[in-house]
Amino acid sequence: MVQQNKIQLDAPLSTYLPGYRKDIGDKITIRQILNHTSGLSNYTHAKAFRDDYSRNPYSVDEFITLLCSDDLLFEPGTQFRYSNSGYFILGAVIEKVTQQTYQDVLQQNIFTPLNMHNSGYDSHEKLLKQRASGYNNNLDGYTNADYLDMSIPYAAGSLYSTARDLVKWDQALYTNKLINEELKKQMYTVTQQRNYAFGWEVNQLSAYKYGKPLTQVQHGGGIDGFNAFISRILEDQLLIVILNNTGGAPLTPMTKGLTNIVYGKSYEVATENVDSMLFQAIKSGGISELNKKYAELVSSGDTPRERSINYFGYELLEMKMIKEAIALFKLNVQTNPDSANAHDSLAEAYLADGNIAKSLEFYQQTLELDPTSENASQAIKTLSSKL
Repeated sequence: MVQQNKIQLDAPLSTYLPGYRKDIGDKITIRQILNHTSGLSNYTHAKAFRDDYSRNPYSVDEFITLLCSDDLLFEPGTQFRYSNSGYFILGAVIEKVTQQTYQDVLQQNIFTPLNMHNSGYDSHEKLLKQRASGYNNNLDGYTNADYLDMSIPYAAGSLYSTARDLVKWDQALYTNKLINEELKKQMYTVTQQRNYAFGWEVNQLSAYKYGKPLTQVQHGGGIDGFNAFISRILEDQLLIVILNNTGGAPLTPMTKGLTNIVYGKSYEVATENVDSMLFQAIKSGGISELNKKYAELVSSGDTPRERSINYFGYELLEMKMIKEAIALFKLNVQTNPDSANAHDSLAEAYLADGNIAKSLEFYQQTLELDPTSENASQAIKTLSSKL
């Protein structure tokens, strides 16, 4: 649409969505929304999203009003903050400009021209041959993924595809069939704030390691029961696609290993999942054995990732293993003392345990680390009234 001069990258959002908040719409540009420097918040991080909205169908305008119209988190163009809200809004821009639905625009401009017959906008009403169901790979076994109405991910997700179809899309991006050379160059140009361009993370791989400079453009994503990763090495037209329907799998290190295999470099052999190791420690010796195993991992240089530990902790909460979850979240806070998210999770665990004083303490620390945290701010008001 930019190529057709229907949208200008540096035009303000209000040019195309005059009904959106004017104080924000006049400040942020299409380019900033594309590269996540707009300052828009992220609706998937809002507590109300999971608790109140995720199962219900909404029109595009309704959902933007409900969850994509918060105040800006920072001055546009000064920081990077991933925002699904921004991409939801971009879908609305496409619909306003074309007077067509987002899914019809994709079908007419990408899927049909590229013969991507097994790709489209998902809907639970559709009957799709060989559709994969989504599952959660929990500590205590597999469960069906929670229902999520596909009107909600919208332009920030909601697509189905196959690895073979994604090969067609990948190969088209090496031609001018979709967009011209100038726009492709812009699509891969990162911002000053981060190695992120228009919907792609861009990395320059070591010429010393791989024998020549390599440009890797990649992206991951996840939705209830599924996660996916795509990596493209532009110079060699190498494509790696991993699609998973068992919840969250470590697709980034898997992609790294596959890349090294292709180029004949050393790679790390797959090991037991950290969550599994720590859960087995809990089962064999409780919290003391958990602490011991965690310390072993740290001392061996295999410190668990913050995000993985956080996810594991919420699994424990769901299993009503609250004391164990608290112990785990405490380890995460110790390892990541500057993480607002780690503190927020520990506060939530203490609240689940009925320890209001401790919960309040860590919500206050969360707000100190992230003054924009609406969840922490609201929790502090609520808990302060109870003491």
